[in-house]
Amino acid sequence: MSWAVVCGGAAFLAAGALVPLLVRFAVGRNLLDVPNPRSSHEIPTPRLGGVAVMAGAWVGMALLRPEDGWSLLVCATLAGCVGLADDFGDLHFGVKAAGQAVAALALVLVAPPPLAGAAGILAPLALVVAVVWLVALMNAFNFMDGIDGISGGTAVANALFLWALAPEGAILPVFVGAVLGFLAWNLAPAPIFLGDSGSHFVGFLLGGAAIYAGGASAPFLPLAAVVVFTPYLFDTAFTLLRRLRAGKNVFSAHREHVYQRITPSPTFHRQVSILYCGLAVVSGMSAVLLARGYVLPGVFLFLACCCTIALLPRIRPEERRQ
Repeated sequence: MSWAVVCGGAAFLAAGALVPLLVRFAVGRNLLDVPNPRSSHEIPTPRLGGVAVMAGAWVGMALLRPEDGWSLLVCATLAGCVGLADDFGDLHFGVKAAGQAVAALALVLVAPPPLAGAAGILAPLALVVAVVWLVALMNAFNFMDGIDGISGGTAVANALFLWALAPEGAILPVFVGAVLGFLAWNLAPAPIFLGDSGSHFVGFLLGGAAIYAGGASAPFLPLAAVVVFTPYLFDTAFTLLRRLRAGKNVFSAHREHVYQRITPSPTFHRQVSILYCGLAVVSGMSAVLLARGYVLPGVFLFLACCCTIALLPRIRPEERRQ
């Protein structure tokens, strides 16, 4: 355990040291996220932070040299490369989705999750569900990564609670270190964004860690591993359903996520990011309670988290923020 933490520290240093170089590279080649009417930032900003997270994770894993976790890291990096191609060239939605699915399918075929083995004749269905889960979580992180610090902080909270659910996951302390190294540079006002490369890598790796954590013997552990991600999953699902109900195209870009609706300007980035990190802690506590068999308290915290997110725009109405 102590050596894993040391390797996480190495991942932190590697990711943090790489960020300034990526900023200089991106600015010199105009690889910037230029603000548009849907943006929550006002200044063109580099979006290659995911490269630092991936590099930091590889440095940490190279030092740690665990017996497992390599398939997850390789496939998460493949997903990150799909996102990186989108950062450079704005891939068509279908091409990007296909790349995400290939990375997810590669993981579940090379290292089938424990639940697939327990599913018997339903194992192919379990693999399909795992692929859908990985793609969904990647896109949830992609959709939600719109303000400074929100995805980095949320990912750290998610990883720590997954680590509590499955302490044998050697890749998680390394991952936490790499994300923290990037997050040190991503606090508002951020000089660099995670980008699609980072949101794909982070979402995939956490999703993969969840399906392996969910394979343990505790009856509620698979559900608990999903509950960890309640803030991002609920905000994404709530927004998509709201747009469907309004007859809007759910595939078109928009600025209607709950976190976006309560962020009137960049000066509020830090407050909203801290709020969502706090909600991630609440959902993580709910997951731990469920995994240990405390169903009623776990369900209560889960419902409290969902209701809070749904009511946030009412608590802070948009017209007051204009």
